[in-house]
Amino acid sequence: MALGKTSPRDLPLFADLSGREIKDIFRAGEEVSVPAGWSLILEQTPPDAAYLILSGTAAVRVKGEEIAELGPGEIAGEVAVRQNRLRTATVTAKSRLQLLHFTREKFDDLTNRLPAFRKAIDKTIAERRGDKSGS
Repeated sequence: MALGKTSPRDLPLFADLSGREIKDIFRAGEEVSVPAGWSLILEQTPPDAAYLILSGTAAVRVKGEEIAELGPGEIAGEVAVRQNRLRTATVTAKSRLQLLHFTREKFDDLTNRLPAFRKAIDKTIAERRGDKSGS
């Protein structure tokens, strides 16, 4: 796990998950690194993956306007994958990013097998839908 000094248990997304569940999540994803300026997700594209940010920051833009910034412990791409719809935003690395990349299949498997993970993802989606500014 490349979270540096931050423990996965300290991240809100993992607060209600057991150690075994957290290990399952990290095993399901593939750790990747992308440079600043790289777009992970493009608006209006199919939902093929979700990403957990391990380090670095990313900008979330809708129609070119930055609406939020994501950092370590936050997830990107979950709305489209979970709701099986086109991407609603573009997510671009503002700095070098270390990510945990989940294929759609792996993400679906995790949400089906781990109720606490599904609940955390659904809570994140609800929060983002209620607060478009991302704060």
